[in-house]
Amino acid sequence: MTRGSNIDGLDHFVMNTAKQEKIQSIFRTKILPALIKLNGSVTADLETAIIENSKIITAVKDQYIAESGEAEDGHLIYFESGIARCYYYDATADKYIITRITRKDEALIDINAYLYGSRQVENIQMLESGTVITLSYTNLKWLLSEFQNMYPTFLYFLAEREKQHLTYQHLLKSSVEERTRIFLTNNPGIATRINNDYIAGYLNMSRTTFSSAYTKLRAGNDKNS
Repeated sequence: MTRGSNIDGLDHFVMNTAKQEKIQSIFRTKILPALIKLNGSVTADLETAIIENSKIITAVKDQYIAESGEAEDGHLIYFESGIARCYYYDATADKYIITRITRKDEALIDINAYLYGSRQVENIQMLESGTVITLSYTNLKWLLSEFQNMYPTFLYFLAEREKQHLTYQHLLKSSVEERTRIFLTNNPGIATRINNDYIAGYLNMSRTTFSSAYTKLRAGNDKNS
């Protein structure tokens, strides 16, 4: 082995160690408290297994962190920071449908792909640079089989998915002004951080309509302040 290959190997080891330490830091400060709340306790073995089987991605704006494809290629994704859109192409309507705009500390999982092996139809694209942690469905299934006290967490994902779907459907039934107000209230500052075309698409309105509603909302806020 040459000296150059030794150096490359050392650099690779240092890089992997740094990534593991970053995952560990995020896990202990942000994810672990949520798991303890759901499961009651988290053993050291479970903590180690999650950290060692996870990957961390420093994603840049416009980067795809997940694309439509086979179920076995899917991942549970936790957003430590950054904003992303989930979307798919509707051939009947001949347009892209945005189903979700993520927020910090959210986790995403395609339940149908994970449980039933259905093909993943959605793409996930970063709209703002950020850090995400991923856990492949293969590793997630292994964790659930080895640490069955993790099931409350999985049930939580099921419940949150249903809650998010119902909330979104209710939102779309609201007026344009109400949709805009609710979304921007729940996502403060987002209109200045990402392209507003994506917000308009998510709220099922044109960019012009969103801009008008946004302007009215700001004017009302200024008047009341």
